[in-house]
Amino acid sequence: MTTSPLTIVAEFHVPAENRARFLELCAYDSERSVADEKGCLRFEAVTPLDDPQTVILVEIYEDEAAFETHLATPHFKVFADGVKELGVKEISVRKAARHAPRG
Repeated sequence: MTTSPLTIVAEFHVPAENRARFLELCAYDSERSVADEKGCLRFEAVTPLDDPQTVILVEIYEDEAAFETHLATPHFKVFADGVKELGVKEISVRKAARHAPRG
């Protein structure tokens, strides 16, 4: 049995007045994760078209160990501190396995 990459889907509710700053933090974390972490394959921040105060992060890592490495990076600390400072509420963080496309 082969293991698939680990996909993280994290959803946040952001106060309207802090949305722009939070999206900047997401962009920083995304850019640093992809550039600095060998195990981070993809990292995107998206917002539902009908709900601009919700921000969803979709992150793909080689495996669980790569995700754990991400959580220990300086850029993640900046992000986590910003979540607290900006009053952002974590709605959910889900781990998923990819089944398609294969390979």
